[in-house]
Amino acid sequence: MKKNPLFDKCVANVAPEVMEEVSLNVDIANRIYDLLKKRKMTQREFATLMGKRESEISRWLTGSHGFTTTTLAKIAAVLGEPVIEVKKTPEVNYVFIPARGFITPSDSYDGNFNNQSRNYFSMTYIN
Repeated sequence: MKKNPLFDKCVANVAPEVMEEVSLNVDIANRIYDLLKKRKMTQREFATLMGKRESEISRWLTGSHGFTTTTLAKIAAVLGEPVIEVKKTPEVNYVFIPARGFITPSDSYDGNFNNQSRNYFSMTYIN
């Protein structure tokens, strides 16, 4: 592919967050296009199901259009698959096991866990 120095110069002056936004929009557009192709669905059929004009769907698929979370949710509902996936952290469960009773509000920690008169809780992480 032939390089265009003017284009390269213009792109070099674009803020990194704008480049990231454009890249993300193109990735989303490609995912939508792949889902339409997988379902053998035309842009016109998709537009009808979305309640949009075909021209708007066309703009979406160029990658030049930003998407709201509401629109992404509706697209996912219409196409039956998520358009994007957000990495979710696993749910963390804690089990509190009394070691030997409990600490009363009048107790104070003196830095010595060997004191037999004190009772402490232990906390265990379960995944």
